[in-house]
Amino acid sequence: MKVKVSRLVFYSLLMIISVFFLVPIIYSLLTSFKTEQEIFSKLITLLPRNPTLASYKYIFQRGAVYINWFKNSTVITVVGVIFTTILSSTAGYAFARLPFKGRELMMVFILFIITFPVAVLLIPIYIMSYELDILNTNLGLILPNVASLLPFTIFIMRGAFKLIPQEIEDSAEIDGCSVFMTWLKVMLPIANNGIIIVIIYSFYVIWGEYIFAVTLATQESAMPLSVALTLLKGEGWNYGVLGAAIILSIIPPIIIFLAFQKYLVSGIIKGAIKG
Repeated sequence: MKVKVSRLVFYSLLMIISVFFLVPIIYSLLTSFKTEQEIFSKLITLLPRNPTLASYKYIFQRGAVYINWFKNSTVITVVGVIFTTILSSTAGYAFARLPFKGRELMMVFILFIITFPVAVLLIPIYIMSYELDILNTNLGLILPNVASLLPFTIFIMRGAFKLIPQEIEDSAEIDGCSVFMTWLKVMLPIANNGIIIVIIYSFYVIWGEYIFAVTLATQESAMPLSVALTLLKGEGWNYGVLGAAIILSIIPPIIIFLAFQKYLVSGIIKGAIKG
């Protein structure tokens, strides 16, 4: 009986949290189908009385601008995820399997970096980007995003590799595999759950990242979607268009989640159990 009650309370809390996160998305979706007159009407309505696609038509009529923002977000996210996955999987393998002096101390330092607030790093990152002449470029946003993700993703991949039995690695060495080939051909495929969670987590963080983007991409042509959507305020705060733009911008993360959702929980658990 106690188990049933605790489970009921647990699922009730999950439902409340889910509603808390879903309400803004549902509201944006419904608003995107409303006319401007209905949005600013004194009579508040949840469902649109006269659904219209005018907001979406407005976006597609200005397609070149939105496509450029979407392209920037896509390039920054895809390249950032690739770099994060490669670097975290190699570093995670090194921390999990390769004995070297100061390994544990370095891992503690990496975990300590996770606690650093991003705001503390903005000024030095901006100065470095200015000196390297990569402000208002995709590369200028890719590098800080990857650097901010690596501490946590290395931790995840380290845990994923530590779960693999030592006998498998020993067998690869007996067969003549080098350290690199053991990592690439043997260990990496087995640690697929860790890789998937790194991909999903990195995609979500980079796609929706705002602080680096608003600081390092001040030109409209270099902005990703997360910052560019704020430019709509200069167009009279058309909430219908803003809602439509938000809905279009969250489609890629939803697709990624639906494609990999069955690996999400197992990847987190397997990556953290022995971390």
